[in-house]
Amino acid sequence: MKVKSFNSYGRLDGLFALVMALGSVVYGNSARVPAGGMHKFLEMRITVLNAAFAGLFMLAWIYCFRALNLYGAGAGTISRKLLRIAKGCALMTGLLVFYLLATHTTGPTARIAVIFFVTAACYQACRAIFATWIASRDPQLVIILGSGRRAGKAWREIRTQYHSSVKLVGFVDDRPVSEMPPDVADRYLGTIDDLSELLLRNVVDELLIAVPMKSCYDQAQRAIEIAEQVGVRVAYMHDVYMTKLRQDAHRDQELFGELVPFHEYYVTRQAVKRLVDLAGAFAGICLLSPLFAAIAIVVKATSEGPVLFVQERYGYRRRIFHMYKFRSMVKNAPDLMKDLEEHNEAGGPIFKMSRDPRITRVGRFLRASSLDELPQLLNVLLGHMSLVGPRPMSVRDVSRFNEATLMRRFTVKPGITGLWQVSGRSSLSFEQWMKLDFSYIDGWSLALDFQILARTVRAVVKRTGAV
Repeated sequence: MKVKSFNSYGRLDGLFALVMALGSVVYGNSARVPAGGMHKFLEMRITVLNAAFAGLFMLAWIYCFRALNLYGAGAGTISRKLLRIAKGCALMTGLLVFYLLATHTTGPTARIAVIFFVTAACYQACRAIFATWIASRDPQLVIILGSGRRAGKAWREIRTQYHSSVKLVGFVDDRPVSEMPPDVADRYLGTIDDLSELLLRNVVDELLIAVPMKSCYDQAQRAIEIAEQVGVRVAYMHDVYMTKLRQDAHRDQELFGELVPFHEYYVTRQAVKRLVDLAGAFAGICLLSPLFAAIAIVVKATSEGPVLFVQERYGYRRRIFHMYKFRSMVKNAPDLMKDLEEHNEAGGPIFKMSRDPRITRVGRFLRASSLDELPQLLNVLLGHMSLVGPRPMSVRDVSRFNEATLMRRFTVKPGITGLWQVSGRSSLSFEQWMKLDFSYIDGWSLALDFQILARTVRAVVKRTGAV
C-alpha cells in the first residue's frame, strides 16, 4: 500500500538543508576567507546563478525525501529509515558536488561534500528517530473494513512498515468468520451493524477501507457514514475504486499519521490557534502568578488535602490526560461520589448537584468565580488543552455515553472555555451542552475563538450559570 504524503515540515526542512549546504561551503573554505572578512567572502559567492541554484536545491531536497517516504512516521523500521536517509543525503551531496564542479568553483570540493553529507545525515537521523519515538508514544488506532486480500495486505503493511506508529484494533466485515484467514479471524470485531457500538466503546482514530468497491460499495458506504457521524477519519488503500466516495476536503485527514494534502488555510488557522494558546497561557501564568500563590495558600490553610485537584479527563482523540484545578472539594471527594449518585440533578451521563456537600466554603467561591480553572493554563502549555474548545469530560461521564455520535466532540482539543461556558454553563441540560459543542466544532474559526474569550470575561464577572 503506497501512502502519498505531504508534511508541513517539508518546506522548513528544505530551508534547513540549504543552510547546511551554505554552512558546509563556508566551513570548507574557512582557510580561504579573504582579508576583508566573512562578509566579503559571501559577497563573492552570492550571485544570481547561486541564488537560482539555492531555490532549486531546496525543492530537490523536499521532493527527494518525500519520494523516499521520510516525512512521516510510517517509513519502516529505524534501520530502513537510516538506509533511506543515507541514500537521500548521498543524492543531494552528489547534486551539490555536480553544481560546484559545473560552475568551476575553486576550493576543496571533496571536503565540502564530506562535511555536508555527515551534517545532513546526522540531522535527518536525529529527526527520524525523534519522529519515530513520538509516534510510538501515541500510535494511530485503526479498524480495517474487510477481511480479504486487501485487508490482509493492509495488515501486513501495518506490521512491517507502521509497526510503531499504527496499532490495529481489529477487522470489521459482514463475511462469515469461517471464510476469513486465521490471522484476520483472530482479530475479528464484528459486522458493520456492530461498528457504531465498537466506535463508542473503543478508542479508534481511523477506519481503513480495504474492500473491493465495485462489489462492496453499499457495505463500505454504510461503514463510512457511521465513521463520519462519530468523527472517526476514513482512509483508503491506493488501489481502491473510490470515485463515488464522499470525502471531506476541509477536515484534517491523516493516513497512518502522515498528512494528506488539504486546504492550507485550515492548517494556517490551526497553527495560529496553537500560537494564541501558547501566548495566552504563558502570559496568563506570568501575570496571574501572585493570584495563583494566594489561592494556593488559602486552599491549603482552610482544608486538608493537596492544593491542586488532578483528575483524568478525555481529550483530543479520546486520549486520557491529567487535568489540573485548584481543589474546591474535600480531599476524599471521589470516594464520596458513589453515595451522592442518587441525588444527581442532571439528565444524561453527567453529574450535577447544586448543594454538593463535598464542596468547601472556599471552593464554592472558587467555582462561582471560575478561579479553580486557572491551573488548566498548564494543560494548555503542555498541549493537552486549548484556551477555547469543548470542556474535557471525566472518565465517569464518558463511560456512560450511549450514543456513538457523541464521540465527535473529541475530534478537537478540549478548552478552558467554550460556547457552553458563555451560554449558561450548569444551567444548561446535557443535550444543550452537546448541541453547543457540535455547533462550535462545525463552525469553528479564529474569530469565534476570540469572540468566546471576550464573552468568557463577561460570564465570569456575572458568574453566569456557575455552581
